[in-house]
Amino acid sequence: MNIENRKSRLVAPVKELNFLHEDTQIINKNISAIQAYSMMTHKSSAWLNTAFKIRDFLSYRLGGVKPIKGFGSSTIHPAKLNDKLDFFDVVKISDNELFLQSTDKHLSVLVAMQINACTEYKNEIKITTSVVTYNFFGKIYMLPVSIAHGRIIRNMLKKLA
Repeated sequence: MNIENRKSRLVAPVKELNFLHEDTQIINKNISAIQAYSMMTHKSSAWLNTAFKIRDFLSYRLGGVKPIKGFGSSTIHPAKLNDKLDFFDVVKISDNELFLQSTDKHLSVLVAMQINACTEYKNEIKITTSVVTYNFFGKIYMLPVSIAHGRIIRNMLKKLA
């Protein structure tokens, strides 16, 4: 994460981003950011698991990118700064925030999960995903991701409703 964006929910200034997506969901007041992540990534759908397998095969063969194997491959609790959660590095964590980053030679991704008070019994969780690509492979990689990402996040957020 760039020093200038340490407090930001974006991996880079907006004008430098190659992809930006935001979505929200109303959740129970007692769910923390790490609990929300755990609930969202627990038991991925068959189509998402298949997409990760295709991603791993093609990214390794064409771009030399290490396989990520999808969600559920790491221990969630207790997570702390600099831990690995699945294929992400924890770059910021508190009860109400979880910032996860993944960077390789092709791109850098930051997923910022932020929980804000909504009503006496409910909160709102906002998930912001921002990406900067560094080369042609990163741009090609992001084409299918940009098409599917909104649907993936929406389906994951439904697990919190």
